[in-house]
Amino acid sequence: MGNDASILRVLRAFDGDPAADLAQEEALVRRAAIDGPALLLYGWNRPVLVLGYGQDPATVDRAACGALGVPVLRRITGGTGVLHGEDLAASLILPPEHPWAPSIPGLYLRFLTAIDQALSGLGISLQRPPPPPGPRGARSPICFEDDRGETLWTAGRKSVGCAQARRRDGVLIHGMILRGVDATLQAAVYGTDPSRILDALGAVATPPPPRAVMADAVTDAIASALGLAPVAVDAPGLPEDLRTRYSDPRWAPCG
Repeated sequence: MGNDASILRVLRAFDGDPAADLAQEEALVRRAAIDGPALLLYGWNRPVLVLGYGQDPATVDRAACGALGVPVLRRITGGTGVLHGEDLAASLILPPEHPWAPSIPGLYLRFLTAIDQALSGLGISLQRPPPPPGPRGARSPICFEDDRGETLWTAGRKSVGCAQARRRDGVLIHGMILRGVDATLQAAVYGTDPSRILDALGAVATPPPPRAVMADAVTDAIASALGLAPVAVDAPGLPEDLRTRYSDPRWAPCG
């Protein structure tokens, strides 16, 4: 598909293959310079733990993940682990020359502003966290426990987290919008206490809007912010090297 500068290609993948969805993110980044902006919305109806690009799998309890049937995969963005459940992930892929792309803080700000506006339209009130009080320490293995300027809160708990990846052919920013928190399961996969999870994480609303309703709102807000018309498209086929890598135990350490 050629690059039509007036549209935002929108792909949805709900309750599909988690490894294929993560591979699709990287495939879209590879083609961003050719195909233009894209928004990939995905979510799964079973728990999947997704590590950051450089995260050591030893920072999570892989034995517990195996016993609980929680696959452990890896994404191309940095940061640390995110336990996906029936949440909504939104990935915006931009060509490297796009006006939003050059600044890391600027891209976070624009993306989170659009997410905030989308959820505000659904009656959900979010807040930006205050600046950290001092130098940043070591990263928590739980991505949603860190607040580094790429988050939104609900009632003092982190409910939206983001990360970026930058490649020669494109830029990716994706966000996870929590629709619920299973503190017992989270505590098991991270080898910690449920109270620690409940102190840090919170769903955007209880009960949350249906995932499809949230996806529609996010699509409209991001397309409007970009000044583009959203157009639904089918996911392209995955390159064989990505299909192979995302099923490789070295990349997916407990698939």
